Amino acid sequence: MNPIAFGLALILTGLILAALGLVNTYYNKVVFRTYEEFDAVITKLKVVQGKRWNPYRSFVIHAEYTVYGILVKGAYYTILPEAVVKVNVGDTVTVQVNPKNKEVFRIQDIEDTQEMELTRRRSPVLAAVGAVILIVGFIIIFTA
Repeated sequence: MNPIAFGLALILTGLILAALGLVNTYYNKVVFRTYEEFDAVITKLKVVQGKRWNPYRSFVIHAEYTVYGILVKGAYYTILPEAVVKVNVGDTVTVQVNPKNKEVFRIQDIEDTQEMELTRRRSPVLAAVGAVILIVGFIIIFTA
């Protein structure tokens, strides 16, 4: 096997894993550190399925809500596994929104599920593993 190709594959894998972990950690620690709650109507449950990295049926929840008199069309901050999606189109729910990032929301009942708690705990680990893989990829390339 070509060590440079292998190193590049590791770098790409490390970047993806680190990015996924960092983005989820960022949203949970920074974006939703301060939020306000608003009533929202679920407008769409977009199915995310059939991807190699996501073989299970998952959803992105879309909703409309009013923030300071402005109608906002927002989306849940992450893709959700089917098991935690307990809403339907047309349901009215309370969403948590950071007023500085109005188009992204979360729902506390979903965040309180065991699956989402595991995701929050694993995100920093995922970022660290991605960083290690990235470093190994660079070492392989530069020593080849």
